[in-house]
Amino acid sequence: MQSSHNQIELKIKKSSKGKIFFADDFVKFGSPENIRKVLSRLEKEGLLERLTHGIYLVPKKDELLGTLYPTTEEIAVEIAKRDKTRITPTGALALYQLGLSTQIPLKAVYLTDGAQRIIEIGNRSIQFKKTVPRNLAIKDHLLMLIVQALKEIGQHKINESDLEKLKPFALQVDGEILKSQSKFAPVWIQKIITELRN
Repeated sequence: MQSSHNQIELKIKKSSKGKIFFADDFVKFGSPENIRKVLSRLEKEGLLERLTHGIYLVPKKDELLGTLYPTTEEIAVEIAKRDKTRITPTGALALYQLGLSTQIPLKAVYLTDGAQRIIEIGNRSIQFKKTVPRNLAIKDHLLMLIVQALKEIGQHKINESDLEKLKPFALQVDGEILKSQSKFAPVWIQKIITELRN
């Protein structure tokens, strides 16, 4: 137990503040039960903070703000890396990330080719919705955000103000990427993106 404790503690102390760890990151240091006890002890010592079941944070402190917590996006990206899955933000989260909405969504919804589940983190939640590979075929993050934002607004509800806000993002997408990847978006979205770039 002591050696597990030392090895896990050393790994955490060597890592950068703000790093996210999963209980699975320590499997080589002992049995799941042992690891859980060590992590619980390190949490009591203030070296770690438990975000939710099996997910921990090496706290990064700010004098005024206290502990700086990762965004749901950062946590979702780490989960996807661990699970070797692809994810893409949808709905309100895509609108927020593009600045089309100022509302930080408490429920972040991602499409994934991995397992479908909901992870609760305090008053926030991350939902992974299983989807078909075609919906994840766009590799470019910015183009994917634009497509998801337009889907969320809806073909018949999009207005001039939305288009004005989307235009600079559409212009940032590389022409070659657009040519090879926009075909995976619905036809009405392809038309809008083309118009925004003209």
